Amino acid sequence: MSYNKMKNIFTRSQSNPILKPDQNHDWENLKLYNPGAIYYHEQYHLFYRAVNKGADWRSSIGYAVSDDGENFQRFEEPLLRSDNESELRGLEDPRITKIGDTFYMAYAAYDGETPRLSVATSGDLRTWQKQGAVFADWNFSRAGGVYTYFVDGKPQTKEMTKEWSKSGAIFPEKIDGKYLLLFGEHRIWFAESVDGVHWVGDSEPFLNPRGGEYFDNCFVEMGPPPIKTEKGWLVLYHGIDNTNCYRIGALLLDLSDPRKILYHSTEPIFEPQESYELAGLVDVLPGGLDALQKLSESEQKKYITEAQKKGTMPKIVFCCGAVVVNDKLRIYYGASDSVICTAVAKMSNVLNLIT
Repeated sequence: MSYNKMKNIFTRSQSNPILKPDQNHDWENLKLYNPGAIYYHEQYHLFYRAVNKGADWRSSIGYAVSDDGENFQRFEEPLLRSDNESELRGLEDPRITKIGDTFYMAYAAYDGETPRLSVATSGDLRTWQKQGAVFADWNFSRAGGVYTYFVDGKPQTKEMTKEWSKSGAIFPEKIDGKYLLLFGEHRIWFAESVDGVHWVGDSEPFLNPRGGEYFDNCFVEMGPPPIKTEKGWLVLYHGIDNTNCYRIGALLLDLSDPRKILYHSTEPIFEPQESYELAGLVDVLPGGLDALQKLSESEQKKYITEAQKKGTMPKIVFCCGAVVVNDKLRIYYGASDSVICTAVAKMSNVLNLIT
């Protein structure tokens, strides 16, 4: 299968970006991105990361609903805000799963130094109960993690001797009586649970970067919750290469034994190409958020322009939400860590790529 055929399988919405920062809401007036999504009661529900202007750029989780998947009505207030020291810098990148009558939101609670995978539960999508951090004892480096960052556009690695857990996506049904979770950035791991709230993470990665000329040769990060298909569990994940470009790849996992990989895409199925996907207030810009926060808006624009000229601007499409409705796989993704976009592919076409 040629790369050109694979990367053109999705059609972007002509309305992209479908959601932008709202200057009338002080909690989402700087950035909003990386939404989790679920289709429920004939509506599309988005749960997105929203960032406020000010000294701390704190993340909250906003909520919006739509009948058609592209025109959303957002709520005036966030569904979840930070309310303790472990969430000092906010709540990040939610993924939504429904099992039985319960909705599970997996998100990262960030204290300013360490992200910790956490879970909240709901019975109606509007009232959520935080259940706290999911791991009692899990360590990034001890579990085979290698932290990758970029200096002057070149990848570097270092040891991260703490938890550093994020990007969690819960399978939409129990398997062999257990809840299953794929999680992590830099590497991707499995975790198991008996109650969907308290989890035990694996001691070695399930998915590693592939090196060489692959689109995921630098590091990998989990995408939306796995999707059950007739061929197996479809898993979308992020592959990052040594130019700091985030693309979306695909796995197919065995239905009864999800640790068995049946298919691994050799090329990405979606990549940055539009202007809104190629530059913005990206979290992993050189210097990071701490550097950007100290700049005025005009200085931030200049900083971004200079990064583009130097070739150090990360290019990012980041997908935390995907739904299947009437043979259409609709992904929701953050573009350049700044706005929310959507794209659609026929599910049958996606599965036809898998050999």
